Amino acid sequence: MHTLFKSLSPEKKHIVLLVIIYIGFVSLGLPDTVLGVAWDPMRLELDKPVYYAGFIATLLTICSAVSAFFSGAILRRTGTGRLLMICGFATGCSLLGYALSPAYWTLLLFAIPLGFGQGAIDTGMNFYVAKHYTSRDMSWLHCCWGIGASAGPMLVTMILAGGLSWRFGYGAVAVIQLALAVLFLLTLGLWNGSSGENKDGAAEALQGKVCYSIRFFCCPLMFFLYCGIEFSMGLWVYQFLTNCRDIQPEIAGYAVAGYWGMLTAGRFLIGFVANRLGNRKQIRYSMTLGICGGLLLMIPGGLLLTLFAVGLIGFAFAAFYPAMMHAAPARFDDATAATVIGWQGGAAMLGAAVIPASFGYLAANSTFGILPYFGVTVCTLIFLLQLKVDGWKF
Repeated sequence: MHTLFKSLSPEKKHIVLLVIIYIGFVSLGLPDTVLGVAWDPMRLELDKPVYYAGFIATLLTICSAVSAFFSGAILRRTGTGRLLMICGFATGCSLLGYALSPAYWTLLLFAIPLGFGQGAIDTGMNFYVAKHYTSRDMSWLHCCWGIGASAGPMLVTMILAGGLSWRFGYGAVAVIQLALAVLFLLTLGLWNGSSGENKDGAAEALQGKVCYSIRFFCCPLMFFLYCGIEFSMGLWVYQFLTNCRDIQPEIAGYAVAGYWGMLTAGRFLIGFVANRLGNRKQIRYSMTLGICGGLLLMIPGGLLLTLFAVGLIGFAFAAFYPAMMHAAPARFDDATAATVIGWQGGAAMLGAAVIPASFGYLAANSTFGILPYFGVTVCTLIFLLQLKVDGWKF
């Protein structure tokens, strides 16, 4: 395997690594959405109430966030390829533990290494692509996550429809994760040889001092707010449509699917123009379109206008996450960029955990009609924070 890599030209190595990373991000998205489909038969077999799934999801989020926050320091010691290999085995073994779990408490136990592994893999891949590839490649990277997140529930649904246990579903995802870890192991020399990492696997460019500043802290704050509104829209727009716009539940359900579909499709389509636009324009256009979608959603009546607004918001949000990740090496030195990418990933997970729940409590005690106003406010705050980070220059 190493001999084969030595015979490849630098350009071909570059392409091979990108393909491996794309496969890795599809694989990363697979287990993220499996629990929602598998939980019902899981809880019946383990004799637990339905809300116990929330404890697993919360623990996963916390562990992933902690791992992401410290991933910059870990990257400096291990290097990208070695980190991905170790975490790939950790997530694969954890998912295998899910498949073999005899009781609920073991699910919680295996959620810890699963969360830590996923957080580190996410950050490691984001930093590597941000440093070595284009904005287009980053956009398509996150499109790959959407493919995996969509494929995971489909895989488990087919397994359950075939009369098999949910354990086979987690077992299948575990095998895929372990196969990916083996792939990282076999290609370790390729990662080291083309990433500026030394023979021990540690990236020499990451050994510098991390520079903490207002600009540094604004970046994870933007991610905290962004993922908060992204998941708030995905979680609560159904309630907004049915309770505040009197839209039929079936149509509202399709609207939610359309929201996520537009976000994933948007990342694929934006990839074709991402290099031409640049990261700053992508981020500003993303929030500008988000504000426009929120304003349209405020207008009462008109089914088509409301559905268009929901889809527009999904499309608007497509560019933000990959563009922000890809912008880090241009904003900061390598050591600081690796750290801020980890902080951004951790803040994103915390935002997804805290803001939708907080908004849901507020809306349940007032009205879900405040959703578009909340969206416009958050998008405006993010827009202003980006001006602080990058200035007015496009």
